[in-house]
Amino acid sequence: MASMDLTATARLAAAFGDLAVRLGVRDDAGATAAELLRITGEPRRHSILTGSAVPVEVSLKLGEQGAPTLRCVIDMVEHRADDWEHSLAHARSVTGCSTEEQSACLLELFRTHLTGAPADLPAPLMLGLGYGTGGRRRGTVYFRTGWLGPDELAARFPLRMKTLRQAEHLHGCRLPGAVEVMGYDLAGGELTAWKTYKWLPTDPDRAFGDRAGTHPDLLPARRLHDLFVTASRPRPADRSLFLQLSHDGTGTRQKVFFFCAAWGWDGPEGVAELLGSLQRAFGHDLGPLLRLREAMAARGVRVRLGLIAVGGDPRRPSLTFYFWPTGEE
Repeated sequence: MASMDLTATARLAAAFGDLAVRLGVRDDAGATAAELLRITGEPRRHSILTGSAVPVEVSLKLGEQGAPTLRCVIDMVEHRADDWEHSLAHARSVTGCSTEEQSACLLELFRTHLTGAPADLPAPLMLGLGYGTGGRRRGTVYFRTGWLGPDELAARFPLRMKTLRQAEHLHGCRLPGAVEVMGYDLAGGELTAWKTYKWLPTDPDRAFGDRAGTHPDLLPARRLHDLFVTASRPRPADRSLFLQLSHDGTGTRQKVFFFCAAWGWDGPEGVAELLGSLQRAFGHDLGPLLRLREAMAARGVRVRLGLIAVGGDPRRPSLTFYFWPTGEE
């Protein structure tokens, strides 16, 4: 096959473009693949995000409305701590910045997050692309923040940390430890939401709400957690869940990310059990996952399920499946 002559990253980009067309979120597979490949280039180092030489995480969101959203996150493994211009140029493109004011705001995010970051910090910067039906598009910029202590984080982001503390207090989810990642969603160059990610420790002997809090968006995650936590006893207990808080200027939403390997969902039997449980609990059409598998197989790309994120309406939550390329032929 011609696709087998391409590099692993190029094959992944081609499969992503094909999938975008199969899902009806893009019309041009080649242009979509080319955009992704422009950002990744041909990386020379392994990615901490995917654990392979292909630094691209592909995700499918099955939402409350039933229409799938296709996304990817790119670990900017070639980002240089002493030269941001390369990464900034890609960030402007991904987020749709077209004015001097928008570019200045993006540059300020880079300065506030990256100034003083250790030169050897893995994945200090990641970029996200999202496509939905009707031509919807979203760009996201993610920054690693776990290297910042709480006082320094509050000094750099006083208003955002105040909002975060208020949300945690309101719903009883004050978690120990650092904010590991902060992300910013932008459409047409304008900020639409910002979000934080913190580790959520697992404890089969304590109620989920005692640790995660009482936000109504977390009810579906609690249901999935309670179905599996006793039998799985996830390990490591302090690295099996991520809690995301997102704020769009009007309110705060929450969701929980489950690391599949920690929960025993990293093999065929575990994945089958997980998908069966989700289908019975929430009734989503999981057909888009089959289209993802077909698109990847057609290009000779092997992926594994790395994460699943759950949040929203208790009866019809959003489910997002995150796939990591293995780098294997």
